[in-house]
Amino acid sequence: MTQTANPLVSTIVLSYNQCQYVLETLESVKAQSYKFTQFIIVDDYSTDDSVAIIDRWIQANKINCTFIRHKQNQGISKSLNDALAVATGKYISMVASDDVWLPDKIARQVEIMESQSDQVGVLYSDALQIDRNGHTLPGLLIATHWKQLREMPQGQVLDVLLVGNFIPGLTTLIRRSCYDEVGLYDENLPWEDWDMWMRIARHHSFLYSPTPSAKYRIHEKSLSHSNETRMLKELVKIGLKQFGLEDLTEDQKSTLSETLLNWSAGVYRQGDAQSADILLAVWQATRDKRAGRMYRFAKFGFSFRCWQRANLVGDAIRVRFWHPILNATLPVRHALGLRQRRVKPPFKNCP
Repeated sequence: MTQTANPLVSTIVLSYNQCQYVLETLESVKAQSYKFTQFIIVDDYSTDDSVAIIDRWIQANKINCTFIRHKQNQGISKSLNDALAVATGKYISMVASDDVWLPDKIARQVEIMESQSDQVGVLYSDALQIDRNGHTLPGLLIATHWKQLREMPQGQVLDVLLVGNFIPGLTTLIRRSCYDEVGLYDENLPWEDWDMWMRIARHHSFLYSPTPSAKYRIHEKSLSHSNETRMLKELVKIGLKQFGLEDLTEDQKSTLSETLLNWSAGVYRQGDAQSADILLAVWQATRDKRAGRMYRFAKFGFSFRCWQRANLVGDAIRVRFWHPILNATLPVRHALGLRQRRVKPPFKNCP
């Protein structure tokens, strides 16, 4: 464990078309009780007044910071990589320009991380939820959207991450050495965090702090609320990349396969024109027969409801006729070295 007296923290604000909220975000970073920070702002070619507002705020407050202005929109991963290129802190923490940090976020998290070994790569917490006007909404972010979690994951969290991203990026404090080990953000992916968490989780443990450290704003421009189908398609793309890395155990592949099936089925359910291509990619990667059956239905223009009905009929036939035959011939098949396992009932919770 490497301890440093008052280690430098590189704080990154990611700005893109959030002119109505960006001042509140900047003020929350400025108000941090921990003062040993490097301030970096990246604007990803906002088309509203964000850049002018940030410029005026920097000048009015005489803020010592690095302000990176993109000349064209390049995405969140590129924005973070540009910030990391100039970041010199032992720890990294980032926030989008529509979210807010609580005043002791950095101080509390640095104290915790400095007490841990270098094997702990990421510290995270839950977050309050606020509406477009800053009013607090019921429930915490993780607790609201991940009700299936009996307790917050800590330690080796890759298996949980394969089900989906439960870590709010705005609440994290990341050890800079993690990036030196696993590389920067993948600029070919639509989102930055889920892929990065899974890459870090292969080498480092994660730690949960029970004290909320930020406020997550829910409003009409949030991708998860404005375009669910697009969100699902992008999640499938990220998951397929992880499946292709070929370093997962068979159990982990099974978990990720189920996750990809659920998301691609969600795209199919929405009637999206790309659903057949997405299901084909998932089928080819996972070899899951359910994805193959859904792909064939989607390819010929059948609705998701048609696939559900056909799947129920097929399951009924297999359970009623084919499975009893297979189970009755188990001794013969065992002697011949053929399929030796007893057939289980079909999976009932297919999306």
